[in-house]
Amino acid sequence: MNALPGLLRADLLKMRRTPFLLIHLLTPLIGAGLFMAYYSISAASEAGKVMGFMQAVACAFPTLIGLVCAMAAEQEASTGGFQGMLALPAARSTTYTSKLLLLLGFSLGAILLIFVLFSVGFAGMLGQDRHGILFYLTGSVILFASNILLYLLHFALSLRFGRGVSIGIGITGSLLAALMLTGLGDILWPYIPFAWGGRFLSLLEFQHSGGLPSFADTGLATGVSICIGATIAAGLLSMLWFYKWEGRSADN
Repeated sequence: MNALPGLLRADLLKMRRTPFLLIHLLTPLIGAGLFMAYYSISAASEAGKVMGFMQAVACAFPTLIGLVCAMAAEQEASTGGFQGMLALPAARSTTYTSKLLLLLGFSLGAILLIFVLFSVGFAGMLGQDRHGILFYLTGSVILFASNILLYLLHFALSLRFGRGVSIGIGITGSLLAALMLTGLGDILWPYIPFAWGGRFLSLLEFQHSGGLPSFADTGLATGVSICIGATIAAGLLSMLWFYKWEGRSADN
């Protein structure tokens, strides 16, 4: 693990010449700006606006995750056919961890940026927010933690099958996330990773507004348990898979 900081710096330098950095910066800026523009003329309640914002961000993330994981994998494929990851003297677990930490670090930064921008704009520009910055920071951490398994899934898919599969599943995941916010998801959502972020954030807003249903009816305990267990299992399995992976053929 002593090589990890150096690998992280190298991975960051390699991604510097791709749209990776801009996506994580511009997407929160544009997203927050669009919500501010719409909410300045919307007659919806404050709670409804906050709920709509958080649910929209959660539904968009599976597609964004599929895209950025594909970009990270294709960058490695284009510079030596993954030999930058597979042929380094560092342990494979270290090179894999470096890539994942880069993806997760930028994910956390993007989530914090859009939530903080929304909080500042909603309170300062529109004067409508009574939730407070701590609420949005809590929501940021919840969404980030809910998405870790998706990064593990999409990065493995991108390495093994290419960008088309990762992006396609990401788009499908966004549609599923939106569907699971309806009554159809009341029972199923704990078992569908794409739905975790939207449902957890919805429950956070319900709790803040005092309208949280009974604990048993929300499925929260089941969702949290499955999220934690599945994320840990996915991390271990993906690490084991990468340890044995020998690269992808050029026609993939």
